[in-house]
Amino acid sequence: MKTSTVLALCILTISLGAAAQATPQPRQPNVLFIAVDDLNDWIGALDGHPQAITPHLDKLSERGTYFTNAHCSAPVCNTSRHSLFTGLHPTTTGWYGTTGMKNIEASYQEVLGERVPLPTHFRNNGYTTLAAGKIFHKGVQDFDYPYWDETRPAKYNFRPGSFKTHHFAPFPQDGGAIVRKHGGPVKGDTLSWAALEDHEIPQDGMPDEQLADWAVSQLQKEHRKPFFLAVGFLRPHVPFTAPKRYFERYPLDSIQMPEVPEDDLKDIPLYGKAMIYGTLPEGDHKEVLDTSPTYWRELVRAYLASTTFVDEQIGKVIAALDQSPYADNTIIVLWSDHGQHLGEKKHWRKQALWEESTRVPLFFSYPGMPATGQRNDSPVSLLDIYPTLSALAGLPEQDLDGLNLKPLIDDPNAERGRPVLTTRYTRNHSLRSQDWRYIRYRDGSEELYDHRSDPQEFTNLAANPEYLPILEQHRAALPRHEAFPAGKDSFPSDSYDKRVASFKKDGLPAWLE
Repeated sequence: MKTSTVLALCILTISLGAAAQATPQPRQPNVLFIAVDDLNDWIGALDGHPQAITPHLDKLSERGTYFTNAHCSAPVCNTSRHSLFTGLHPTTTGWYGTTGMKNIEASYQEVLGERVPLPTHFRNNGYTTLAAGKIFHKGVQDFDYPYWDETRPAKYNFRPGSFKTHHFAPFPQDGGAIVRKHGGPVKGDTLSWAALEDHEIPQDGMPDEQLADWAVSQLQKEHRKPFFLAVGFLRPHVPFTAPKRYFERYPLDSIQMPEVPEDDLKDIPLYGKAMIYGTLPEGDHKEVLDTSPTYWRELVRAYLASTTFVDEQIGKVIAALDQSPYADNTIIVLWSDHGQHLGEKKHWRKQALWEESTRVPLFFSYPGMPATGQRNDSPVSLLDIYPTLSALAGLPEQDLDGLNLKPLIDDPNAERGRPVLTTRYTRNHSLRSQDWRYIRYRDGSEELYDHRSDPQEFTNLAANPEYLPILEQHRAALPRHEAFPAGKDSFPSDSYDKRVASFKKDGLPAWLE
């Protein structure tokens, strides 16, 4: 080879190397992590309620994949969130919600072992972690642990005369209809609503408005490292309070009510009815019916209004991302910690094992997706969020209970391959497979529903011998090992055991029969 040719090749190689060094290298994707408290499937994209006005949540479907059959691992805030952030099921950790936070904190390191929680995993791999709002049960964290680099504390600045300050405030100034009925506060009186006038709203806006503003400000900043930005919205958690203009979009007389057959509870076992009873003195559903002839309808309307309110706040954050330098390099995940009953099965709130309590919105998008605007109806779990985000960001794998959903995000026909387990307290389990819901309570009683013909779960098929093969398939998928509650060496009695004992002794209340 001629000297001139060699020299030219050397110069070209050096030039290409210099150009490669000068070209910005691709950054790891950022993560926008949006949590919504107590949001069930009452959004347009999931067809949960025909009147739901949720344009921003619906529009997300155009830019990624909605999982239309996603379920929580526990139908209560604390348990669900710790399960999601550790990637471990309550039957693995012993964190069922029957133990206090001190026992969970005391067992945290022992249960995690060499694993770390989701935000810490990103933090340990070069991410700036930012959080505000309800991320864990008590806010950005339940106890001292290195999850976050920066957090935003709650700021309310209530105007004089507010009913009370609370992390789910603002409450109705008079306490709401339940308080008025009982002449004072009672356990469970948060089952209330208020269409707030301007003077009842904190000076800086509703808490969720403040959270949205904070998230927008973060997206307007320059971040030198990839970020994991967690925003935890409070509504539509009780009390169902939102500015009055959101209620005005739902005229009370027009509200379509949940369908609840009068005899819907005839085939429900006693432990299911113990869950239905709730926390108000005479039982949640009876108290709602007795409060006023329209109170049930008022609560349904208030939940819809609160959902539309939080949809608008989510829209602000998504718009800020789209207008930011991070628009093309950010993963979006949106989820709710569990569902919410609005009187279905004569049950209120969550804390049960039927579809309304377990089903949640779950959405993913990531940079460079091969296709968008997709819906995947395979049953998936909130446990899958951790391994999925880790895989999308190229982080090291951890030994977790969930599965990586990237193949299902890319292919609407792909399946997870196993049913989703939801557990309420100890030894009460629900399995959601593609076509079936199976429930087994700790006394061995069962429920089985065929979602192909009975999506509202009206007819319990567990006693029908025709369905024994289906029952056996689901029984075989139940957990083989269940950890004792944190800090315990056995399964202690709880409020459901006591309620069932009272049913057996005193008989069922007429409304539960």
